[in-house]
Amino acid sequence: MALPAKQIKRVFSSNLMLCILGVWFVSNLFSQMLFLGTYGRPYDGVSLLKSLGPVYYLVMSVEVLLWLWLVVFAITKGIKYSTRKTALDLDIGGLENLSKTSL
Repeated sequence: MALPAKQIKRVFSSNLMLCILGVWFVSNLFSQMLFLGTYGRPYDGVSLLKSLGPVYYLVMSVEVLLWLWLVVFAITKGIKYSTRKTALDLDIGGLENLSKTSL
């Protein structure tokens, strides 16, 4: 059974966004690790971004949007998981009662 195009797009965009967020996070850690290894102290990320000038606001906006997307994504997945688990528990309970009454 094939998934509708809308569901395929939703799944792809979720996976793509998770990959983007993962790359963003790991690249920040990696650059901090290299700087710390080279100079022996961590760099100040905010002053580094402010040195970009007006692009700073664009970079910060993208980062905030990515983290907000992650929060919404996690809440949505949690709600779907908890409602699905509850529905499955009810179905299993119904099947157990059905098998007991048919004996």
